[in-house]
Parts: sequence; structure tokens; C-alpha cells
Amino acid sequence: MILSFLKDKKHFVWASERDGFKHLYLYRTNGQLVRQITSGDWAVDSLKGIDEKKGIIYFAGRKDTPLESHLYSAPLFKKGDAKRITEKGQYHNVVLAKDSKTFIDNSSSDNKPNSAALRKVNGEFITWLEENKLDSSHPLTPYLSDLTKPEYGTIQADDGQVMHYRLFKPSNITNDKKHPVIVNVYGGPHAQRVTNSWRSKNLYFQYMAQQGYVIFQLDNRGSYNRGKKFEDAIYKNLGVVEVADQIKGVEFLRTLDYVDPQRIGVYGHSYGGYMALMTMFKAGDYFQAGVSGAPVTDWALYDTHYTERYLGHPDTNAKGYEDSAVFPYADGLKGPLMIYHGMADDNVLFTHSTKLFKQLQDNEKQFEMMTYPGSKHSLRGKQVQTHLHQTITNFFNRHFDVK
Repeated sequence: MILSFLKDKKHFVWASERDGFKHLYLYRTNGQLVRQITSGDWAVDSLKGIDEKKGIIYFAGRKDTPLESHLYSAPLFKKGDAKRITEKGQYHNVVLAKDSKTFIDNSSSDNKPNSAALRKVNGEFITWLEENKLDSSHPLTPYLSDLTKPEYGTIQADDGQVMHYRLFKPSNITNDKKHPVIVNVYGGPHAQRVTNSWRSKNLYFQYMAQQGYVIFQLDNRGSYNRGKKFEDAIYKNLGVVEVADQIKGVEFLRTLDYVDPQRIGVYGHSYGGYMALMTMFKAGDYFQAGVSGAPVTDWALYDTHYTERYLGHPDTNAKGYEDSAVFPYADGLKGPLMIYHGMADDNVLFTHSTKLFKQLQDNEKQFEMMTYPGSKHSLRGKQVQTHLHQTITNFFNRHFDVK
């Protein structure tokens, strides 16, 4: 939520999605609209500061691309376009000084690790706070040649909306060899996985690419930073358009000469774990194996403050709750499935998985499972993370015959 009152006590700035995208509006304190400050088919992320003397507002947004967040300025009272301040080709998290004269620029890209610089409000460089340069002394430099730079692209959903994807490929890939694929999915609301940032350069994906896997990520409809229409597609009926969009992704993968269409797996955690189950249960002809981590299986068991935002109240949308659970589709399981869960998970309770275990067993559906005693939702800790990644790797290696 963005709501900021000006020092003149006559105006305030408010953010609204009334035109389909989150934009900034200037109001008088009596509720009268003065003007819409930003507009267009892109979203404002957050308000960073207001220089009332100069009549300039500073905000983070996605005007240039939804894959990057930038600092912009715009006239507060007069008409004028938003101007990008930060460097294109990187993802920026900025902190603007209270006097609006300088800002801390935390930035990265898929081939540049996080750095922090102090800059003037026009973007001019002042000094490094942490350069983190990839020079000969950097601990990552010896391994850079082993890292693959992801490729980005777009796919159209059934309704014509544009979805962004990212593709990690083995460095020695050739069209005369068919490679297995792991579709890494999250797919839920208020989250975005495909961004041009260093944190998205997942080192586990890099490792799997070195083992010969193609890693594919697609932000389906319902995910974040793409506007209200894009997000509204999942409202009151989860697990429908998300699955349809991930199928679109597989259909795209099948057009690539280096992809083995019979070895496409899916892996996700949390909402991604839910999506791994839904794709395995509802789209077994597209996904041949799946790993589901800490999955929501029954939305009636999940937090009301989250669930009711997207499904409404169970009394008014009982069918939506029933259809959005994984249980009505469990009989559709065709390929190998592994489910893992932290037994001390206080976010997605372990009950979600045990309830599914019971149904799969009653239906004589074979599956694998791995539990982590004492681990919560994020499964933190070096030993747990190492074991988890080894378990996931071994699962796909066994079922996709990768040696």
C-alpha cells in the first residue's frame, strides 16, 4: 500500500490499480483528485521519496521492462513523463535519502553479483559502498566459465497475455543431443521468479545445467508485477490457468531441437510444490516426473489471511476451495513423484503432505517422500540444504536415466 501525506497538509499521494496497473495519484486532502502522476501498461513498485520544493516524486517501477525494477522520477504537480534514473540492464533496490539528494543503489544482473553504490539523485556515481567486482581476487571468478548465462523470452497465454520465461542451458548443448528438462515453478500470487537479477542466478540450477539438464522457469498468469488483469486470472479458482500456462511452456520446450520431450520434469516448493502436484495430477502427458516441496494440498488448511484474498470465504466459494485442492485430481498421477516436507513447518503445515500421503496410499498410487525433522518451511541449514539438493538430483537422475 502506498499512502503519503505531503508536508503542505493539503495533498496526499495514493497508489491505485483502477486503470489495471498500480500507479500513483495526487489528491487534495478533501478527497478531490488533482492528477494521475504515472500511467501506462506497467506497474509502480513502491514510493521512494517526494521533493516538495522541486515538485518531484521518486518511485521504483517497471516502465522499461517487468524483469527489472528501476528508480524513476516524475513531476508531482505538473504533467510530464516518468524518467528512469538507474542503469538499464540491471535490477535495482534503492534507498533514497530523506533530503532526496542522494540514494543507495543496490544492483545486480544475471551476470553481475550484487553491488552497492552511493549516487546523486540524477544517477551520477559518487562512491562504492561495496563494489563486489568480479576481478582476479573475487572468489567466484575461477568458476565464471562454468556458469551459463540464462536466456529470456516470452510466450502467449491462451487469452493473449504475454508471459516471460528464463532458460538455463548446458554450456556444451547441441541440437543433435536430446536433453532432459526441469521446469522450476512457483506460479503463485505476489511472487515473481523471472527477473534479471543475481539472486535469480540459482547456483543449483547452474549445477544441474552442468549435469546436462535444461532448466526452465515461466511466470504464469497470477504471478506478480504484471498488472491486475494478469493477476486476476487465478481469482477464486486456483490451479487452473497456472497449469494451462505451464503446459504452454512445455509446448514451447517441445519445439526446441535439444529438448527430450519424454524427459520433462517439474519441481517447485511451497506454492510451487502445490503447482508440481497439480501439473503431475492434471497434465501427466506433459510432465513425466515431479518433485513437490512443502506443498499446499488443501486451501482450507492454509492461512486465512492469505487464502481468502484469492479464494474468498469458504462459505461463499465452497466449490472454488474444493476444485483448488489437489485431491480431486490425484488419480491422474502417471509418472514418478517425490514429496518432501519439513516436519516443523509452521507455514504450510506437515498435515498438508500427510493428508495427501493417505489418499495416494488408499488409491494405490506409488510415490516417494522425504521428511526433515525439525525443519520449517524454508528448510534452512547447510546440511539440510545439501541433503535436499542431493535428493532432488538423485530423483531426476534415476527417473530420467542421467548418469
